Amino acid sequence: MMKSGNCLKYLLALVCLASFLTLSSAQADTLMLTGVLEDNAGNPLRREQFRLVLGSDSAPRNPDAGRMLLTDAQGRFALEAEVTLEPRRVQLDSVFTRHSSQLLEIGFEFDLLGQPALHWVEIDFVANEGPLRGIETFVAGRGGAFDQPLVFHSGEHSWSIPGDPTGMRLSDPGTDVQVEAWDDSLSGQWRLELRVIRQEFTMR
Repeated sequence: MMKSGNCLKYLLALVCLASFLTLSSAQADTLMLTGVLEDNAGNPLRREQFRLVLGSDSAPRNPDAGRMLLTDAQGRFALEAEVTLEPRRVQLDSVFTRHSSQLLEIGFEFDLLGQPALHWVEIDFVANEGPLRGIETFVAGRGGAFDQPLVFHSGEHSWSIPGDPTGMRLSDPGTDVQVEAWDDSLSGQWRLELRVIRQEFTMR
């Protein structure tokens, strides 16, 4: 007969395992992504190839992760892929309150000053709030992974590439990503439309 202490430990282990399996299976969804790639003046960038990475891809910061996409004659692109959203809690208007979120991460690789850069977008889906977007740009480190963020100079509100001996300053990171439309009402499906803007940079 199982002792009460061992029985309790066994039950706790089963509860933890069940919770883990429930969270894991609940987050495996299909992403229906569409978007348009434009220059800073709003002109579509036609027949342009770029790399797109999802945060739930294997080793997403590696240079060979993700897939290559090609825009059409209107600068549009589309992707349907399996994606895993991560649950987390985010702060909105109050520092004392955090809200439950489903986090979707998407990376766009474009050239920046003659080298590849990965623009990493975090989109938090919060109930009754809509998607909340954040973006940060990374260049490759010594190991090849895109794990080195651009250096932000708050006093000048400018950016520079880490380790750049010339110390060039950029007025923006080179790419912006905006959420145009979304639909998370269908179970297991996330529909998202983005506008990706390749910005011109100004050296200071």
